Amino acid sequence: MSRGFITLGIDTDLDKIKYSYALALSIKNCDPAAEVCLVVDAGKSDLVSSKYFSAFDYITELPFGNTGHADGFHGSNIWQMIHCTPFDETIYVDYDTLFLNVDIDLLWDQFENYDLAVTSFARTYKNLPTNKANSFEIELKYELPLLYNQLMYFDSSTDLAQEWFKLADPYFQNWRSVYNTVFTEIKPESFDKNIICNIITEHLDITSSIVCNLNNFYDIDTLSQHLWTNDVPKNWTELFNSWFDIENGLLIENSLIRSGIVHYRDEDFINEEILNDLRNKFNRTSQSTIEAA
Repeated sequence: MSRGFITLGIDTDLDKIKYSYALALSIKNCDPAAEVCLVVDAGKSDLVSSKYFSAFDYITELPFGNTGHADGFHGSNIWQMIHCTPFDETIYVDYDTLFLNVDIDLLWDQFENYDLAVTSFARTYKNLPTNKANSFEIELKYELPLLYNQLMYFDSSTDLAQEWFKLADPYFQNWRSVYNTVFTEIKPESFDKNIICNIITEHLDITSSIVCNLNNFYDIDTLSQHLWTNDVPKNWTELFNSWFDIENGLLIENSLIRSGIVHYRDEDFINEEILNDLRNKFNRTSQSTIEAA
């Protein structure tokens, strides 16, 4: 049985692949043997810069093209991940995520008894449980599952995983119609991948079968950080100071995330200094592995 990580790296006029690259480096810095697959738009794999090749074991293309191209919501392509993965068991991870000193073997062990799994628990940068009242306002209103679909485990051979992704196909390609059907009162202002994933899970009535609790998953969403006001900027880098150390973790204000899977959301967080730190550790580890062999 093969297993590995997959992430979606749709490029635009800006270099979006660098975030997937940072994610892949962070995973391999936790476990050099971990395999990572980058998914890009159909016909675009040749456009991925060679400077990113070393971090990815596979680069594959969306088999049905970028179905979110017209409106720019590229996350709507998540339904294609089961068709893209080269692995029997897969952990899908949003591109705007970093792994910090994570025990990868232990992570896989937590999914041992699942066909499909999504965490219902996330931490703030202060290591507290997130405030779901703000970040899951829509789901709470309509009694939908409160799951963090930014990280999802699935076994492609199982009926449950096949069923989820089969329904995800029409739901993501027709998300506006889904909104109009499900939301009779308030509705999201725009496309929201996490909300649609939770609708799919609710309509299949499989929440109890897929819910898991990852104790080391962090979601840095300003609305869920238990702040003194809800009038906060979307990007947390406008609000907090942060310091990244490749060995010791991520310090936000006075709170240290020493180990964990950090969905940082804010692209402004990733800079060349952080990329260099991740790359340098990866290169050192790769060289040590070669010398040991």
